[in-house]
Amino acid sequence: MNLIACTSCGKENPSGVRFCSRCGVSLAKPNPNSIGSGLTPRTRLRDRYIIQHPLGQGGFSRTYLAEDIGRFNEPVTLKELTPASQGTYALQKAEELFQREAQMLHKLRHPQIPRFWEFFRDGKRLFLVQDYIEGKTYQSLLEERIAAGQTFSEAEIIELLRQLLPVLSYLHSLGLIHRDISPDNIIRRASDGLPILIDLGGVTKIPIEVETFSQNVSTTAGSSQNSVTSTSRTRLGKIGYAPDEQLRLGIAAPHSDLYALGVTALVLMTGKQPQELIDLETMEWNWQQHLHLSPLLNGIINRMLATHPVDRFQSADEVLQQLRTYSETAQTQVYSRSAQDDGQVRHFAPAPVNNSGCGHLLDASVTLPEEIHGWNWGAFLLPGFWCLTNQVWIGLIAWTDVSMVTLPVTWGMTWPIMAVILGVKGNEWAWKSRRWNTIKQFKRHQRLWAIAGFLIVTALLLLLSLIVLMLLALGKSVLGI
Repeated sequence: MNLIACTSCGKENPSGVRFCSRCGVSLAKPNPNSIGSGLTPRTRLRDRYIIQHPLGQGGFSRTYLAEDIGRFNEPVTLKELTPASQGTYALQKAEELFQREAQMLHKLRHPQIPRFWEFFRDGKRLFLVQDYIEGKTYQSLLEERIAAGQTFSEAEIIELLRQLLPVLSYLHSLGLIHRDISPDNIIRRASDGLPILIDLGGVTKIPIEVETFSQNVSTTAGSSQNSVTSTSRTRLGKIGYAPDEQLRLGIAAPHSDLYALGVTALVLMTGKQPQELIDLETMEWNWQQHLHLSPLLNGIINRMLATHPVDRFQSADEVLQQLRTYSETAQTQVYSRSAQDDGQVRHFAPAPVNNSGCGHLLDASVTLPEEIHGWNWGAFLLPGFWCLTNQVWIGLIAWTDVSMVTLPVTWGMTWPIMAVILGVKGNEWAWKSRRWNTIKQFKRHQRLWAIAGFLIVTALLLLLSLIVLMLLALGKSVLGI
């Protein structure tokens, strides 16, 4: 079978397909007489930039390494607009995004974002000029690792997050969303090893209404109202990396970039494409089948990839805060590809991470903080009520005694049985069942239930004692004693 290598990501595809199975770029051979054909080495533009060689090609642009003879022969990156579709609307939209990228880059000043120099037109071609970053994309680095039977370790990914999240925090503080984070849009700079965020062609401003949307998308994403308000938005992002609301509705927020960064982290650690890490029947992430992480990163990744935007981290600083709670030198679990395949996995002491709401009641992989172990008096005294606010729905079994149908069978024992069970397992199940901001909040909530339980039970006992005394007094009067 003849194979065609993608000019963007290098993936080899069967000769009959039109688009790359990895990145979606068109595999059609360019017409050498068209505007979209590549520039040859030594081509001179504006009598200043001399093309050295191509660097890569994306969905609607091609990049070159060029020499800037007007600035001490420094190497620069030239990015040329080359949309796959030459239709009027597609060309207009691609040019709009290209000019937007130039405008955004002109305003940005960050050491991990390539510096912008100028935007110019040469005949019918559009170019922008920015710093050349010597290094390899994380997509290239991953392919090298896979060829050697390895992938990125957890320790490397945590370091990548620590180094890249401040860049996203900077963008988001300016009201900008990248919208296209993936391994091929991050370069590890050769000089210092820092990750450099590239390809800002999809950057957009945070819409005013996005804050309200992110609070309601989980329940109304499919409504006609939201569909109408989002029709004017540009739907941009890589399938598998961008969250559903960005791809379908064109709505992006800081948590959209964090979602894509979470997917990027999983791809780098597993060596698998996003589509291989999702259950295609339920469309839920099943990456745990391929990767075992420490509680620290497990909780962070799960929250970054939450289906509903309201359940995700809302800012890069929130993720950084999670990472800052641990020592920079703390040991993390490191898994090699071969170790995962052979099942030879080393276990380190779990880190005290806020992993609440990360698993179901019987999920033994969720490690509980030491501070929450112990008897739960609130659940013991008021099992049928306590289960409601703690979202431990199994506690509703306590109410089966209310039914006259089941009462002859249960003999009124379900309430006390559930009281004992929840007294023992209440803290564990409540921690797993819902999200708690802090351990302090969790303990305060349980303490309030314990106080309420003691007060209510004491009041009921006093009322029962009073009724018994009244009945005894009434009995004595009837008997004439």
